[in-house]
Amino acid sequence: MNYIKYLFILFFAVSFKLVAQSGCTDPQASNYSPTATVNDGSCVYAPTTQAFNFMVNTINVGSNSGIEWINGNIYTFGDGGNPNAFYKIDTTNGNISQNITVTNYGNQDWEDITADTGFVYIGDFGNNNGNRTDLKILKIRKLDFVNNPSAVVSVTAQAINFSYTDQTSFVVNTNTNYDCEAMISVGDSLYIFTKDRGDSKTRVYKLPKTPGTYPVSPYLNFNTNGKVTGADYNPINNEVLLIGYKGGNMNSFIWYLSDFQSVDFFSGNKRRVELGNASYAWQTEGITFYNETSTHRIFISCETNGIIAGIYYSDLDQIAGLRDLQKQNNELKVYPNPSSNNFRIECTQTIKDIEVLSLEGKVIYSKKIGLSNTVINAIDFTNTSGCYMLKTTTKNYTDYKKLFVETK
Repeated sequence: MNYIKYLFILFFAVSFKLVAQSGCTDPQASNYSPTATVNDGSCVYAPTTQAFNFMVNTINVGSNSGIEWINGNIYTFGDGGNPNAFYKIDTTNGNISQNITVTNYGNQDWEDITADTGFVYIGDFGNNNGNRTDLKILKIRKLDFVNNPSAVVSVTAQAINFSYTDQTSFVVNTNTNYDCEAMISVGDSLYIFTKDRGDSKTRVYKLPKTPGTYPVSPYLNFNTNGKVTGADYNPINNEVLLIGYKGGNMNSFIWYLSDFQSVDFFSGNKRRVELGNASYAWQTEGITFYNETSTHRIFISCETNGIIAGIYYSDLDQIAGLRDLQKQNNELKVYPNPSSNNFRIECTQTIKDIEVLSLEGKVIYSKKIGLSNTVINAIDFTNTSGCYMLKTTTKNYTDYKKLFVETK
């Protein structure tokens, strides 16, 4: 009896190991493992280079720093030494179509901008010499300027003040690892990525969106092999872009992060893309996703440093390896959509699990499946009409569909 019990336990353990085998799950990686069902972050990719197209010059903004796509428009600003204002840009000519001045805070060194459904966040955390003790993020209501027809608008901000618990010296140091120029919004938190001037790595800190004063400690680190100057998060595909450069503003790059677990941004696929000609001294500073239509683009901002200061773009789906174009063969179907109650989900592969996310990227419903079709009821994740994201995971693919809920 004990022998049979032992064999049963051994069989179960071996079966579980086969089912949950970890490895590289991305078919585009050079070390792709067809038998892997759990992405362990080990994927390796061939070198990729991508050129960006010039869109408009923004020389009138000053040193064009952070950039964000907000409610159908591009917003940007100048960093330290420029006015305490951010600008809506006319993408046909580069002119400023709206000037939004923050009246109660100056621009010590604004570096990046991000947004959620209700607020814009500007990071006043540039720290070139490592001696600042007044690091902050400015929180500004969208309603104070979005859809305002005025060319000049004044707004006030609330401050999210913070300090690094791991910084012990504030002596001027031009090789400091406590500079920061990158920030993203995910769910109810903000995440900042340091621009390590000393070791060309980055560390990640998490902050609440509630104004106040916070000591923060790093919970992630990654060797970016360059200085990170901007970031953006795409809740539709749960992916992160980091942008930066090496050396004297040379060898610009993007890190594309995908298929990661929760907010462990470096736990999944990590692909580096070199931008343009390495001999160009262009200071890439900001990056943002554009997902308004079927065209998926990246916009980047560049300070004047050898080429024209301005906004540049590239189609995300055309960057080799950034999106798994094979997943279109997965044939995920969701119907009826819109629906007031049941959504039927069908796939050509077995669905491992599904999640429903808010447009801010917060998981509001999850379910293990193990079938190629299932039904979910809108009442299980909301009682409010609106748009949500459905995430389905199979062995090789992660697909997303918009769910439109029409409550009665």
